[in-house]
Amino acid sequence: MSFYKKLIIFTVALALNAVVGYSQTILYQKPEWGAYTIEEEGFLLAHIFNWPEDGKLVIDRNIKPREAMLLSEPNKKIKIKLIDNKLTILLPEKVPNAQVSVVQIKLVPNEDWANLKRYNKANKELKISVKKKKTVVFMGNSITQNWIRDHGVFFKENPSFINRGISGQTTPQMLVRFRPDVIDLNPDIVIIHAGTNDIAGNTGPITIDRIAGNIFSMAELAKENGIQVILASVLPATSYSWSPSIEPADKIIELNKLIKDYAEENKIVYLDYYSPMVNDIGGLKKELGRDTVHPNVNGYLVMEPLVKQAIGKY
Repeated sequence: MSFYKKLIIFTVALALNAVVGYSQTILYQKPEWGAYTIEEEGFLLAHIFNWPEDGKLVIDRNIKPREAMLLSEPNKKIKIKLIDNKLTILLPEKVPNAQVSVVQIKLVPNEDWANLKRYNKANKELKISVKKKKTVVFMGNSITQNWIRDHGVFFKENPSFINRGISGQTTPQMLVRFRPDVIDLNPDIVIIHAGTNDIAGNTGPITIDRIAGNIFSMAELAKENGIQVILASVLPATSYSWSPSIEPADKIIELNKLIKDYAEENKIVYLDYYSPMVNDIGGLKKELGRDTVHPNVNGYLVMEPLVKQAIGKY
């Protein structure tokens, strides 16, 4: 590494140390090993300038971590334990980068259980803007949220499409935020795509009937407010990396049947993502997924014409 590159890294480290040291006097006590910064809502970064020799990184007890990982190894989680009444991240003893190392800490959700703040500003701005023809809100979880990241051109080419996906969310959380993120926006159509995180148990045990009931409640709220409804099937999946004890394939089939039957009985458009994306064992086709749950670009390219076809039925 060149002298100038080392100098830049050292200067940035000092700046972070100074700035974060000031801001953390309110939130967290400044650590001897480095500094904290807020990456985004729900995540904290620990910048390690002095790597602990035993690999035990003691963090502020006021931090409420759910999981942690090194940014240099994003797919490998690090254990967090209470050792001698100290909240400790168990780092590898070998330093991955001698110049600067960063641990990303995912925090336990705060009191905003349904993440109502997520789109608060965007919703206010949208409501005062000129209403576009055929406004469509996409209500969903990470599969909806990541659409912007993985194939955002779809929403750029369709500016009347409004993405209101939040990663990890379950149907009770979506039901709580359905008014501010859908009804109050007064769209023409809402596409409700939900249920896989419920099956994974993200917010605790829940029956398939209850998951379906939450989806139906959202549909009924929309209809009562003059919003046309499209109910999307849950994408196929055979496993969840974050909930490995769950076997979702048959449960997804059961939930999709309930959603389809309800849509037919109530003259609602049913959007079938499942059929063209499922493989011969009830999972997501490998060529269409980033993993066993989430679509890749090719997956979204399958979904997009299906969405437009469903919207066209209204």
